[in-house]
Amino acid sequence: MEIRDLPSLLESELTYPVDTGRVVDQIGAVELDTPAADASEPISVIIAPLGPTTFDSADELYNTILGNVSDEFIGRKFYDDRGANPAAPAHSPDPADEIQSF
Repeated sequence: MEIRDLPSLLESELTYPVDTGRVVDQIGAVELDTPAADASEPISVIIAPLGPTTFDSADELYNTILGNVSDEFIGRKFYDDRGANPAAPAHSPDPADEIQSF
């Protein structure tokens, strides 16, 4: 399932408030596809680190799932469409090279 389809699933399959145990029982096996489409992750794995938690709404659960997906969902890591990253210095500056005059 694509992550953009998740809100409608959360609305239709669960009754709120809902706890993590109920989420895992009802939709935990649903696999969310990563942007690369060569991997997926079940909802149960995404929310497992949370432990016992109660969600008051589908929006709260959706935001929690989004906040806990693996790095595989990030897409192009460190991509910047606003320009090149600043060049790294060729070497680390040596504090002895910096002579201050007063």
